[in-house]
Amino acid sequence: MSLNLDVITLDFSFSSPKLTLISDNLYEVTIEDLPNMNDIGKPCLPVRPVKVLLPRERGVSSISVSYREKQLLSTGVQLKSGSILSPIKKTISTTYTFKNTFSTPSHEELYSLIGTYKWRGYPILVLNLYPITYNSSDGELFYYPNLILKVETKKTSDNISIRGLERDREIIKSMVDNPEYIATYDDVKTNCKDTLRYIIITNESFANSGLEDNFQYLIDSKIEKGVNAAIFTVEDIMSNPEYSVNGTWGDNNPRNPFYEHSIKEYSMFDDKTARIRNFIRYAYMELGVDYVLLGGDADTKNEKENIIPVRGLFANESGLPLLPFNGILDEEEADIPSDVYYACLDGTFNYDEDKHFGESPDRNNVTYLDEADLYSEVWVGRVCIDSTVEEANFVMKTLRYENSRDPYLRKMLMVGEYLGFPGVSAYGGNYKDLIKPLIPSDYYIDTLYDRDRTWSKYDIIEIINNATPHIINHDGHSYYGYNLKMSSRDVDLLSNENPFFLYSHGCMAGGFDNPLGYDCMAERYTVETPFGAFAAVMNSRYGLGSSDSLDSPSLFLDESFFKALFSENIREIGRANHYSKEDNVWRINENGVRWVYYETNLFGDPELAIKNPIPSQINLSINIIHPDNGLYIFNKKIFPLPFLESPIMFGKFTVEINVSSEPEGYLYSVEFLLDDVSLGVIKNPPYEWEISTRLIGVHTIKAEAHGYFGEKANDTLTFHAFIPNIL
Repeated sequence: MSLNLDVITLDFSFSSPKLTLISDNLYEVTIEDLPNMNDIGKPCLPVRPVKVLLPRERGVSSISVSYREKQLLSTGVQLKSGSILSPIKKTISTTYTFKNTFSTPSHEELYSLIGTYKWRGYPILVLNLYPITYNSSDGELFYYPNLILKVETKKTSDNISIRGLERDREIIKSMVDNPEYIATYDDVKTNCKDTLRYIIITNESFANSGLEDNFQYLIDSKIEKGVNAAIFTVEDIMSNPEYSVNGTWGDNNPRNPFYEHSIKEYSMFDDKTARIRNFIRYAYMELGVDYVLLGGDADTKNEKENIIPVRGLFANESGLPLLPFNGILDEEEADIPSDVYYACLDGTFNYDEDKHFGESPDRNNVTYLDEADLYSEVWVGRVCIDSTVEEANFVMKTLRYENSRDPYLRKMLMVGEYLGFPGVSAYGGNYKDLIKPLIPSDYYIDTLYDRDRTWSKYDIIEIINNATPHIINHDGHSYYGYNLKMSSRDVDLLSNENPFFLYSHGCMAGGFDNPLGYDCMAERYTVETPFGAFAAVMNSRYGLGSSDSLDSPSLFLDESFFKALFSENIREIGRANHYSKEDNVWRINENGVRWVYYETNLFGDPELAIKNPIPSQINLSINIIHPDNGLYIFNKKIFPLPFLESPIMFGKFTVEINVSSEPEGYLYSVEFLLDDVSLGVIKNPPYEWEISTRLIGVHTIKAEAHGYFGEKANDTLTFHAFIPNIL
């Protein structure tokens, strides 16, 4: 099929809409399989997010949307509009009430443009189609059963940051609505050596830790399972001019494949943060790196512990009712601590070179462009260590989890607190109930909801210590030193041998820049104790709920994270975290979404995969495949002997087997026995055993498979042997 490079045409069809009365004279309109927008004061219309892969060396010239049919759905209707945001903060007032003073604007456009971004060098045009339009002045709703999108393109000259790797091509095809256009990139040449998949960036002290559980031990475990990995130090990066602002990978080098524009303020793009990012560009582009673990703390008030500095990315919120609440909806803005800067490698994140990085198009003082790159080249996690003991805690828990076959892997705990917001958003449990349908049925889901019964920190400490869940999903008020109703000091009461994974909506509990001078709860859980969590996704600033609505920015990313794990089968937690952000790029201009996009950081190993729960039934299968019937001399089959039931063996020989488990991954070991006497146990393939001891006459070899939970299966073989001592 020939591709039209000048015009990309995509045809979309939509199911019939459903109009539902949700309160007095207030309606909600939905279309099956489509999300609804949720921007403050604007009608919550169904949206079809669209991602278009642009052809190689082509940019957007124009966009048009047409339709075949327009149907009047209703008149005189008042539609539900986006709700006010509410911070999920520890201290709240429960006496104030909200009044939506925003008028509902008309929304007659058939599409809105989000922007063009790159994922691993492939340009993606992101826009939203609206199969429903609404005129708030007369309440008219129109429905368009079909929309035809046409994107006209023009030739461009652009730096190419494409590695040409097949795994990149397969992922981008799964991301866009026109995967056939990947063919325009078939002849891309690359210098990528593809020698590494995983790197740790840390300082020399942690790279050379003398403790047994150290970063090198983690690297060795990656290599052992087939993931090429290595450690690189901040000291080496800082001393290499290739990573300076004018170096090979610097922001001011036009030959840098990630180059965006010339720079005036060199120092802003030549600090330690920028140089580490420039090194990651090199590791991604030339070495083939996909996963980056940032191995160091980012204490902004303690230079000694500011090992891997964080870049603050700017976001603002309209309508966030910060306290003390005075009836006025405030605007909050902040430079949010975010490791997105290290994951998304295109451009400078500061086009106008002011004091804020990552500004939205309306805050860019030079041109109406998004300063942020919103699609990740690498998947990033951070371990906020400032001692070798913390390094050891992290490595020990990471590997303990990765090697676990404990039944606790079946358990998931939903935790919801009383939030004090109006209406349906009063309880965190209501938010958590929306996550339950995303969880596979082979998990056992338990709940700890204030909605059902009031609980205290002692209740959850008891659960963690004595009935540890595999995954905890939490919505409740938090602060830098407070989460799960526990204070920072309470973390010392944890004694769980099986570490858990935590996803929390709470405010500030992931504020790893330590603005108040002490470590946040994410650090306490993951590195400052040998117990607690092996990893966590937590917010570095305010988590964002909604007033009298469950539709909220923090929930959107929460849903997308668990969608990644269990619907898209993206089990690696670093990749799942970035998926949760990218799955909501179409919402990036909605109130609060950029904020939560930046603030949800992973505290843990990005390559570590969430394990499947232990199945209720495990079946082992084992068969001896060599030798079979025949005459053998020194393990070589001379000719078959179909009239005999047992082989005849002259000289030493090797017993070979086929062995497997269903589901895969639950075979623990294989034991070999000769005449019911154990010869030994093998725990890794190849599963075979050489028989070389003196044997004369008829003997029996048994191969017995063992599962992790006592399962057994065996196969036996009787043979005639003549193996004298001299052989």
